[in-house]
Amino acid sequence: MRRILASLLLLGLALAQGLVLPFEGPRGYTLAQAFAQGLNAPPPTLLALLLPDLPWRGSYELAGGLYTRAGARLALAATGADWVLLGREEEGGLRLILATPKGAQEGLFRTPQLAWLWLQGQGLAPRFSPFPTSTLSEERLQALAQGQDPDPLHQSALDLKEGRGSGLLEGLLPKRLLLLWQGTLPPAYEAFRLLAEGKREEALKRAEALTQGDVLERTAAHLLFRALEDERWKETARSLAQAFPELPLAWEEVSFAAFAEGKGEEAKEALLQALKLRPDYWLYWTNLGWAYYLAGDLPRAILASERALQLSPNATALYNLGLFRAIYGDYLGAKAAYDRALRLDEGEDFPEALKDLEARKEPLALYFRAYLAERAGLEAKPLYEAFLAQHPKHPLGPAARRALAQLGEGGARLEVLRLSLIPGDVDARPFRAGEAVFPEVRLTGTPYLKRDALETRLYREGALLQEEKKPLGFPPLTTALVGNAPAVTLPAPGRYTLEVRYGEATLLLPLEAGPPSLARRLYALGLEARDLSGQALLTPKEALGEEGERLLLERTLQALKEAAPLATSSRLTAPLPKGPYAGKSVQEVLKEPSLEGVRAFFEAVLENPELLAENDVVNAFVNWLLKLSENAP
Repeated sequence: MRRILASLLLLGLALAQGLVLPFEGPRGYTLAQAFAQGLNAPPPTLLALLLPDLPWRGSYELAGGLYTRAGARLALAATGADWVLLGREEEGGLRLILATPKGAQEGLFRTPQLAWLWLQGQGLAPRFSPFPTSTLSEERLQALAQGQDPDPLHQSALDLKEGRGSGLLEGLLPKRLLLLWQGTLPPAYEAFRLLAEGKREEALKRAEALTQGDVLERTAAHLLFRALEDERWKETARSLAQAFPELPLAWEEVSFAAFAEGKGEEAKEALLQALKLRPDYWLYWTNLGWAYYLAGDLPRAILASERALQLSPNATALYNLGLFRAIYGDYLGAKAAYDRALRLDEGEDFPEALKDLEARKEPLALYFRAYLAERAGLEAKPLYEAFLAQHPKHPLGPAARRALAQLGEGGARLEVLRLSLIPGDVDARPFRAGEAVFPEVRLTGTPYLKRDALETRLYREGALLQEEKKPLGFPPLTTALVGNAPAVTLPAPGRYTLEVRYGEATLLLPLEAGPPSLARRLYALGLEARDLSGQALLTPKEALGEEGERLLLERTLQALKEAAPLATSSRLTAPLPKGPYAGKSVQEVLKEPSLEGVRAFFEAVLENPELLAENDVVNAFVNWLLKLSENAP
C-alpha cells in the first residue's frame, strides 16, 4: 500500500503545472526544449518572452541571479508554477536547479542523460523513460525566444505582452503568470507599485501583510521596510535568512543589520553564509573585510579586502585596506591603497574613509586624515598642524611640512567662459529682461581644487537683488573643472552687475538687459518655430540676435499666408462661431494674419509650450485658433 501511495505522489508531481526556463550555455535552448518535451511542460521559449522581472529594482540580480537556488524559488513564486526547472552548462557538465514549494535542489551532472535520471529519481520525469531530444534547432529556438518569425503559440505570447489576451496560452501557463501580464498584479508587485506612486503608508500596510508569505512576498516586504526606513527591516532580514537560507540577499541584509547595531561578529557570520552562496561576489568580500576589522581580526580583514580587490577593484575596499595597513604602521602599504582608492573614488566614498580614520588614535591615522582631506578638497591645514604638534619627531614630519607649504602657496582660480540662456549653450549676451543668466565657469585649484559652494549674485546700483548658491561635488584629486553656476534672472530692462564667487575667488561682470524678446524666450524653452516643410524659421544666431523677434513675427506671417490655400477642409473654411475671430474662417485668418494675432499666439505658446512642441508653426496656429473659438464664452 505504501508503494502505491508513493507512486501516486510521484505521478502527481509529474502532472503538476511546471515550467522549464531557458538554460544558460551554447546549447541552452536545445537542452531546455528537450527537458520540457520530456516533462510535458510548455516550451521554454515562451518563458524567454514572458518570465516577469521581480518587482524591485535589480530583479533577480539583486537576489543573486536567476540561475541559482534562490533565483529558481523566486521564479516559482513569481509565475505561480508548481515547479520550476533551470539549467546551466558548465565545464563539469550540466547543472540543474529544481524549485518546488518545499525548497530548491541542485545537482551537477556529467551528461544530460544523467540529469534526466536524477529528475526521474525526483519523481518529475517518467521512470525508465529515455532522454528526449529537441525537434527544433538552437537557431530556431533562439529566434522564437526573441519573438522573431513566431508560430501561433509564440504569437499568443507576444499578444499577451501587448495586452491582447492570452489566446492559446490559456490553460498552458500558470494562471498567476497570465493574470500578471493582463494587469492583475500579485500582492508583492502591487506593494511596489504603491511605493512608486508615492503612497508610502499604503505600501507599508501591504508590506506588513506580506511578512508571512512566500519567498517573493517576504523578500518584497523586507525591501519595502528598508525603502520606507522602517526599523522592522532588521527583524525581517533575520527572519528571511532563517526561512530561506539559500537567499544570499537575506544574509547580506542580516550583515547590514548587524553593522548598524555594531555587531561585527554577527555581520561576519552572515557574510560567510552569503559567500557560500556567491563565493565570487566582490561586495561580500569587501564587507567581510570590515566585519573582520570590527571583530578585531586585522589579518583576516586584510586578506578579505585583498580578495575583494582581486574580484573587482573598488574604492571602499581600498580605503578599508589603507586603514588596516595604517593601523599596522605600514606607511607604504597604506599610501598605495589610499592613492588607488582616491583614483577610483567618484566622490561618494571618501567621507566614510575620513570618519573611519577619525575614530583611530594611531599617528598614521591622523596623517592620512590630512592626506585624504587635502586630495578630496577639504580643509587639511589644521590636520597637518595637529599631526606635527602631536608627533613632532615622526618620520613623516617633513612630508607634512611640505604639504603645509604647498597649501599656503595654492588657492582657487575662477574664469567665466560664457553666459547663456541654457546651461552649456552658446553665449547669449546681450540679455533681455525676464531671462535667466547661466554662467559657465572654469575652476582650477592648487594643489587640488577645494570643495566649496559656487555662488551667483545680481546687483543693481550696488543693491543685492538675488543670491543663488550650490555646492559642487567632484571626485578626489580634481585640479580643474568646468561647470555651471546657479542662474539669476534679470527682472527688468537696465544695467546690472553679476558676481560669480567660488571660495575666495570672485569675478564681477557688467550686464545690460534690454526689453523682452519672444524669439529668445522660445529659444530658452527649447522650442523651434518651423514652417510646413519642417524648415526652421530662425537660426540660433538669429533667434538670439537683436532682430530675433521681428524676424520671428515676419516669417511666421509669411508661413501662414503661404499655407492659406491648403486650408480647404470644411472645418477650416466655415466661420468660427465664437472668440476674437468669430465670423471669420481659419482660412481667412491665414490669408490675412495680423501681427497682433501672431504675437498673441506666441504668448500662448510661452504659457503652454505643448501648443508648439513637435508641431510646425502653421498647424500649431490653426489648433490655437480652433481652441480659442471652442473655449470662448
